[in-house]
Amino acid sequence: MNNESSSSDLLRNPPSGRQAAAESPDATNPQQGLDPQRPFSNWQAIWLRSTCRNASPASDDRSFRKDVIWASFACFVAMGECIRPEGDGNLLTDEFDKFARETLEDWKVPGISIAVIDGEDVFAKVRPPLAPQMTARTSPSRMSSTLADHGQQSYGIATFPDTRATPDTLWYGASTTKAFVDAALAHLIDTKAYPALAKGWATPIASIIRDDFVLGDAWATEHLTLEDAACHRTGFPRHDASLVRFVDDDDAGHGVGGDGRKKRYTTVKDVVRNLRNLPMTGEEPRVKFQYCNLMYIVLSHVIETLTGKWLGDVLRELIWEPLGMSSTYFSLDAARAAPEHLATGYYWDETEEKHAEAPFMSVVEISGAGAIISTAVDYAKWVRCLLHEAAPFSAAVHREIRTPRIVAGMPELGKDVTMYGLGWQRALYRGHVMYSHSGGLDCFGTQVYWFPDAKFGVVAFANTSATSNAAEDVLVYKLVHERLEIAPELQVDMGAKWHEIVDKLTKDYNKGLENIYPDRRDPPLPSPLSAKDLAGTYYDPGYKGLTLRVEAKPEKLDEETLVCDRPDGTWKFSMRFHHVTGNWWLLVMEQGVKNPPKYMQQWERVEFKIGPDGKPTALAIGWYDRIANKYESTIEFKRVDS
Repeated sequence: MNNESSSSDLLRNPPSGRQAAAESPDATNPQQGLDPQRPFSNWQAIWLRSTCRNASPASDDRSFRKDVIWASFACFVAMGECIRPEGDGNLLTDEFDKFARETLEDWKVPGISIAVIDGEDVFAKVRPPLAPQMTARTSPSRMSSTLADHGQQSYGIATFPDTRATPDTLWYGASTTKAFVDAALAHLIDTKAYPALAKGWATPIASIIRDDFVLGDAWATEHLTLEDAACHRTGFPRHDASLVRFVDDDDAGHGVGGDGRKKRYTTVKDVVRNLRNLPMTGEEPRVKFQYCNLMYIVLSHVIETLTGKWLGDVLRELIWEPLGMSSTYFSLDAARAAPEHLATGYYWDETEEKHAEAPFMSVVEISGAGAIISTAVDYAKWVRCLLHEAAPFSAAVHREIRTPRIVAGMPELGKDVTMYGLGWQRALYRGHVMYSHSGGLDCFGTQVYWFPDAKFGVVAFANTSATSNAAEDVLVYKLVHERLEIAPELQVDMGAKWHEIVDKLTKDYNKGLENIYPDRRDPPLPSPLSAKDLAGTYYDPGYKGLTLRVEAKPEKLDEETLVCDRPDGTWKFSMRFHHVTGNWWLLVMEQGVKNPPKYMQQWERVEFKIGPDGKPTALAIGWYDRIANKYESTIEFKRVDS
């Protein structure tokens, strides 16, 4: 998602409740109670009051019962001086510093922030300034020597050329948002203040938003529950590519961008109402775990309908304010206007051998599926609440949060069967109960882990696509192994596992033609129509419009091919078509940046339909889910121009 967001005057004077989301997609309430401890000093420990186990949700910092040393840990590509509380227990040793430096160089991650929660303590490091000549072109292999020449050993980059990552750096939380949505909904159920929630998690979604929640399957429409949506067992496929940033209320407009028609921002309600246009091609409901971001947008709409408030306001009132999470936001505009620095997303351009910047992504329409922007410090407060089953949630709500609902994965990587519950995966890792969830949006990655029995957790944020999650997992597991005293022979090598994943994605891209068309005709049949004849606008009610145009092939300038951009799409990607044989083409989906890594690209199967008059009538795209390793659905876009 590389959507850019326009600034809004409503940031300072927002409308209330759901009106905020409708009138200004990035409007939120002004932040209150900003943390007075920012910025952290390089040389002193910061003492903050901590919520104790029995703290009241309404308590302010002065009424908290325990003092806790905060050392909110910003871990960088090269490690320098650190703040540690006196005594033993801090896992952020010099050995870990060295390991972290090597890991981040390996994965080409510019900056990363980590918070370690151990009991009531949160450990951190704070860095000295970066070398002034640090630039995006400085490769990880050259960074150490560059800084060493100036007597410094720290270069964690939030934004090039020289804005360093800190404990208060803002990062996209992505899918780790889901756990907040479920916790809020569990709280609403627990209050018994909403008659519509009398059946709790067994409440049918349609009983709350009947006019909006309509699926292609009548039984699913009537019977799918809040719990089904929360634990990804609706049988509904991902359909991520159907998300659009803007909508055109004129049906004749076919939702095609760049045509001068007046458009408006997509709302959560728009996304939910579009489900009726998307095929139910997944598993049967309640049979199999099938991850679906759209169902968390459904839950967002449910909460907004019940409360009459924008979801960002609900989360702030119910969770963030009681926990003192004053640096957490639910829109790009609010994060940009915040006193904290919002990190920039990057990817490694192998062609030019440098970190390349990716556009910021707006998160309005994805809402509860991944809209949170926050800091390591704030997320540490969230995880500490979960570990200690603390306020603002009741014991019953914490019990719901920890309850697994469906099998999500078979034993692997030192874990037993993985279950999924309310926004968390639950498994036993080498005998220890572990809850976790990852997040990824364009060029940002997030990992959250917590071990309730050990009262131990780690959160990590970084600013690259996929490789952030890899580096985070490597570092997190290093800390987990030491804290839980896992025997060396039982320690899972997450670096090797992630290299295997990235290598497979790269290999799949390199062999896209063979993988998608293993039985293609050789020699191929010519296309019955030229690229110029096939160019034009195609439309599907669920996925909206695609406008194909003719361009010269980069590798053969005397030949033409078809290309398409999605200016209104939530996920910014470009589409380039390659002829295979006859009416069959190969579509390469590239993230909307220059020279994206191969693991950020994928191939799709395309067939052009031709009518009896010899003119194109439709194009059908077979969307492939690389995560589930199967075809998700085939969407047929009808030709709508002459």
